[in-house]
Amino acid sequence: MLFQILLNSGLSVGMRLLLVVFLPLAVIFSLTAHEYMHGLVSQIQGDPTPRYAGRLTLSPISHIDPLGLVCLIVCGFGWAKPVPVNPRYYKDPKKGMAITAVSGPAVNLFIGIYCTVLLSVLVWIYETGIYAFIPVIDQMSQTLYYVLSTALYIVLYLNIMLAIFNMVPVPPLDGSRLMLAFLPQDKYFRIMRYEKFIMLALFFVLWTGMLNGVFEAIADFFILGVGNAVFFVLNGLANILFLPG
Repeated sequence: MLFQILLNSGLSVGMRLLLVVFLPLAVIFSLTAHEYMHGLVSQIQGDPTPRYAGRLTLSPISHIDPLGLVCLIVCGFGWAKPVPVNPRYYKDPKKGMAITAVSGPAVNLFIGIYCTVLLSVLVWIYETGIYAFIPVIDQMSQTLYYVLSTALYIVLYLNIMLAIFNMVPVPPLDGSRLMLAFLPQDKYFRIMRYEKFIMLALFFVLWTGMLNGVFEAIADFFILGVGNAVFFVLNGLANILFLPG
């Protein structure tokens, strides 16, 4: 991921150096938010395990796996330290586990959509030239515009891809925990006995890039959908506000 951005960004050497620093920070932030949400949702449902394990925190030190971080930055896929949870504390263990599993990808999707909205607004303001009439923003240079737009794009794309990837119903991803809510318990645990082998097969598939096209198509669907909606709203507002009275 890092090498692709640096090679294809078209930015200056100085800008690329900034991205070398920014991208790891974006990855750390995204993984930390993901794992923290797992712990928070489990805690809300009555499970003290994340708190006892010291994982109910936004400190990256408690959540980041160094090898998983490097793999995500360089290879495009990686992992953080899974937050330990105990579904026995939930009123409905199957439903509670499903909610806890979905919470991580959900917060990544929220961050991705939020940054997509910000990026769409920024692009619309700059490309339409309206920024020239907005105090402070009117001083925005092309370089600053590229910095902000590239940073937002990295965060939004990273988080949307994390959300999509983690919802794949394959152990040990969050999507596999969601299966517990729909499969009979005996069949679920029969599948989970082969978790290590399935995980190795998943890493092989990811390494070969066989699923890249599918993940990118889904991510582009979200990005284009949100971006087009923002542009539609902004163009409508502009037509109303600048309509001669």
